[in-house]
Amino acid sequence: MKTLNKILILTLSAMTFVGCEDFLDKSALGQLTNEEFFVTEDDAVAAVVGATSIYKDYRYTRSIWSFGDITSDDATASGSDNDVSAARRWENLAFHADYGRIGDRWNACFRAINRAMQAIEGIEKMEAGIFKNYKQNYLIGEAYFTKAYFYFEAVRTWGDLPLITATPVLADKNKRRSPKEEVYALIESDLTYATQNLPRKKELDSKDLGRATSDAAWALLAKVYLYQGKYAEAKKAIEDNLLPLVPAEYDLMENYEDIFSMLHEHNKESIFEINFRHKSDDKGLTTTGNYSAYAQGPRPFAGYGGNQPLQLLADAFESGDERKDATLLTIQDLENWETAADFSSLEFNRTGYYNQKVYIKPSERIGTESIFTMPNNLRIIRLSEVYLIYAEAVCKLGTDDALAREYLNKVRRRAGLLDNTTATGEALFDAIINENRYEFAMEGHRYFDLVRTGKAEAVLSSPAFKAVKPNAVFRPGYSELFPIPQSEIDNSQGYITQNPM
Repeated sequence: MKTLNKILILTLSAMTFVGCEDFLDKSALGQLTNEEFFVTEDDAVAAVVGATSIYKDYRYTRSIWSFGDITSDDATASGSDNDVSAARRWENLAFHADYGRIGDRWNACFRAINRAMQAIEGIEKMEAGIFKNYKQNYLIGEAYFTKAYFYFEAVRTWGDLPLITATPVLADKNKRRSPKEEVYALIESDLTYATQNLPRKKELDSKDLGRATSDAAWALLAKVYLYQGKYAEAKKAIEDNLLPLVPAEYDLMENYEDIFSMLHEHNKESIFEINFRHKSDDKGLTTTGNYSAYAQGPRPFAGYGGNQPLQLLADAFESGDERKDATLLTIQDLENWETAADFSSLEFNRTGYYNQKVYIKPSERIGTESIFTMPNNLRIIRLSEVYLIYAEAVCKLGTDDALAREYLNKVRRRAGLLDNTTATGEALFDAIINENRYEFAMEGHRYFDLVRTGKAEAVLSSPAFKAVKPNAVFRPGYSELFPIPQSEIDNSQGYITQNPM
């Protein structure tokens, strides 16, 4: 009989962070069967929260910029000398299977996937009449969305993966990797269910903002299609299900900087974002705060300084692009905003820039007596990304450059760039990919975008890049995927195989 870990569901489901389980959660400290646990609506909600809590796990959120920014031409690993030394091989694209953040990302993804699968199977067996506050299919849909989200994070990181299609049991630790095409097919299936069963964002009660919606499922599905080169499917998903919601339900924020302000959380551009908040009794790993934001803040008064933008990124912005100031926190900004004592304590500043998108000014900073209590939300999917996915899909289909330019130029005009792009064909595609860089700089997109578009070797071998990171070497056939944690290969007794290294 399938089992649920009692600690997993009854305790950790209500917490933001979780313990260091292996890829498959092991039985421990007694068991409850699905039938014994899934009795009340609260049980079902707790099971879903147990899965969605991984969105907030600092080991996952920290991996977003560790994998997407410091490996690219946008940023460098910073912080203390020890921090930099630990990340140096990684930043140089000499990926190694024993790097701790590899294990953190793998474990976070599969904890979420496993918990979501447990929730799905348990809730499906419950009587429909039990559900009074939430529709049964809503909770199942939220679990499917979570499972799909983390499988997408995993497949674009590692390629072929073990497929979890039933509540995991101990024997599943020996599951072999399935081809990435099968993983993507499962993600598409899970998201299709979510699109059909989740509520729209406009239907959410204010207390439920931050939970998955059908709008978010459609947006993520379009992105999944894009990664596979399914341009017609991506175009149709957006055209039929998201563009009709503009401007009544979604629209671009007028001021780019406002997207990241705590005053504008869940704004009209936000399709999916992860809630964080401050509690006065937050302690250590039980925090509800955004550790990842703190980890990037200026050290020591506002963070660890772990992810600093490069001058390469600063120089890449076009003249007049308002996103530059909204993305790059400068030393002059810090001198203007911080107290003289804090500013004078700044240390390990390696580039002269910090990530403005996660920075909180002193007047708004809450609870910095604990490093885990920064309350700013993490934006995951917003309308500008939908526009650029749409523009790219239309461009790659090669049938309507004018339509692709229209949506590219919507994003550019919001950034204060009034000269519309007139490019066509491959030049238009390049313009769209460049726009992704400027729009999502320091949000963990860059390395994955370079790899998926086949531009990584050229960009990461360019003289400008080599001048900054002379020891970084992108190796075609190897560097497109990250290594699987060696501990997972060992735990599986070799059933899980390693990526080329």
